[in-house]
Amino acid sequence: MNVSSIFSDTYTNIPVDYYNGYWQPYQTTLSADFEVNGDRILHYTDFNFVGIQFSSPTLNASAMTHFHADIFIPSTITGNTQFRIELVDKSGGGTGLNTRTFSVSQSQQWISLEIPLSSFSGLSSRNALWQIVFVDVNNTIPSFYADNIYFHK
Repeated sequence: MNVSSIFSDTYTNIPVDYYNGYWQPYQTTLSADFEVNGDRILHYTDFNFVGIQFSSPTLNASAMTHFHADIFIPSTITGNTQFRIELVDKSGGGTGLNTRTFSVSQSQQWISLEIPLSSFSGLSSRNALWQIVFVDVNNTIPSFYADNIYFHK
């Protein structure tokens, strides 16, 4: 499998500027990362949205077909919980925002997201990806864990 890893102990990660940009004043998300049996886990608390940035260099994912992430929501989910993933691309000198929103119906277990890049709205080019943003659409996810974040073919 051809992989460009953002965060994983299984694959070699590309250079990442940060895993939580603390984009104030709008972002409330804090980080409380931890390790289990040698496996590093990202832990986002007070979650509203959080950005991972990899700008030096950007990622050419034009040959990749899927985005993968494992997430774990430790609290019980009630109602209509919407989780959005945004991929930000700098191709052509502009900033392209490409989104995929989905309903979350499971919590307190690991969920593997295996998302075709073709299903992200607005994603025409993947030549210069530089940010991944996770968004709590309904403000119903107080925290989540993330692991194995990568693009692959």
